[in-house]
Amino acid sequence: MPRPFYGLSLQQKFLLITFLGIGLLTLSLGSLAALRSHHLLHAAVEKQGRILAQTVAALIINELIYEKLGLIEEGGLIDNYVREIYGRKDLDFLYVAVLDENNRVISHSDFSYYGTTMGSAIAHEAGMGEEVVVHRTRDQEARHEVLEFAAPLSIGGKRWGVFMFAVSLADIQLATRLLTAQIVAVLVLALLAGLGLIIMLNRKFILPITTLAQAMQEIDSELPDRKVEVRGSDELALLGHSFNNMIDRIRETNLAKKRAHEKLLQSEKLATLGILSYRVAHRINNPLGGLFNCLWMMERQGHDPSFRQKYIDLLREGLESIQETVEQLLRTAGKKGSHEREVPVADLLARIMRLLDYRMKDSAISYHSQVDPALVLPIPTHDLQEILHNSLVNAVQSMPNGGTLELTIQKREDLYLMEIKDSGVGIPVAEQEKIFDLFYTTKGDQGTGLGLWMTSELVKKYKGKIRIESAPGAGTTLIISIPEA
Repeated sequence: MPRPFYGLSLQQKFLLITFLGIGLLTLSLGSLAALRSHHLLHAAVEKQGRILAQTVAALIINELIYEKLGLIEEGGLIDNYVREIYGRKDLDFLYVAVLDENNRVISHSDFSYYGTTMGSAIAHEAGMGEEVVVHRTRDQEARHEVLEFAAPLSIGGKRWGVFMFAVSLADIQLATRLLTAQIVAVLVLALLAGLGLIIMLNRKFILPITTLAQAMQEIDSELPDRKVEVRGSDELALLGHSFNNMIDRIRETNLAKKRAHEKLLQSEKLATLGILSYRVAHRINNPLGGLFNCLWMMERQGHDPSFRQKYIDLLREGLESIQETVEQLLRTAGKKGSHEREVPVADLLARIMRLLDYRMKDSAISYHSQVDPALVLPIPTHDLQEILHNSLVNAVQSMPNGGTLELTIQKREDLYLMEIKDSGVGIPVAEQEKIFDLFYTTKGDQGTGLGLWMTSELVKKYKGKIRIESAPGAGTTLIISIPEA
């Protein structure tokens, strides 16, 4: 924007911008109206030409058939049709011609063309088709547009030739220019009248509106109390009253929004606390199941020292898992430093399987695994244990009548790939998209809807991906990929 523009008053800027805007609008409307008028006139001529081409072509075909049968003199009636059409005044015909199947002129409005061959593209196109062909060209000498029409003379697969004529659009172009001039004149008069009205309204209302604009700029965005002085009872006074009422409503709305935001924050805190409680309870409940199994086994065979020692070790591992959950909660709250060490996956997996051993034997589930004994994943031990434990428990629960559980963990290029495959009941396609949702479970009252959700959240935490492949009755494969740190 040029610098002199910034030195103009608000009134001068308003007048200048309004004048330019109305001028551009006037020019645009005039151009659109002219184009629309030209298009309508052109479409009308083209429609009339198509109808004429189809009608006369049908008459010529009849005459050609009669000539072939020897019922009428050759060329007589066709020449009459050509002369009659060329002499019409409703369209500005440049020529009218009838060609035979070899594009040789057998009748023409200009007799000098008789017997010559016309190799125009439109004649060739019409001769090969079944519909009327229309081409728009330009007469370079007269400098006006021309519409050429060509209708095939064919019936029952037999081609007799082409009926052609050309129509000048000079009259349409002239009518369009005259209409454009009239439209522009009307719009210019409207522009001048509108500009005069704008000047009058600008002088009368610019000062009150400027005052109102300044008041709006001085409003405090959070709790506004700036109001304007209202005088009189006209529309501007009504606007002032509305502005003052708006200030009151904004203030009340902001206060209500502030209170609602505080309640929302409190609700979010409670919701977060509830989810955290569910996660902690779920993590503690997992080893508790194994601990109760150990106690039950010790009650039955606790007299055997080696047997008892084995399950005492399992009890210790389960309690250590619960202790790690509590320590992790303290680390999340910032009350305790982190000192988790990395453990080979095979060792961690053996610890989990000892806790699941009784449940798998009770359900007649066989287990196979392929894990490198030295493989270590870039995930803290407690989180990796949670991922594996939740995934394996979910697989075991899907095989109440026994089956096979297969686990493979390996490194492929820069990814760690885990596959947990069971031969259980499978998951319907409609439920597969919701299987990782919070609180969604397919186990009824026996499920919490936390296990796979927690697993999915932990995988995402380490920028991994998790998905399932399953079908009802065909088992389920849980596939987890973790990128190398």
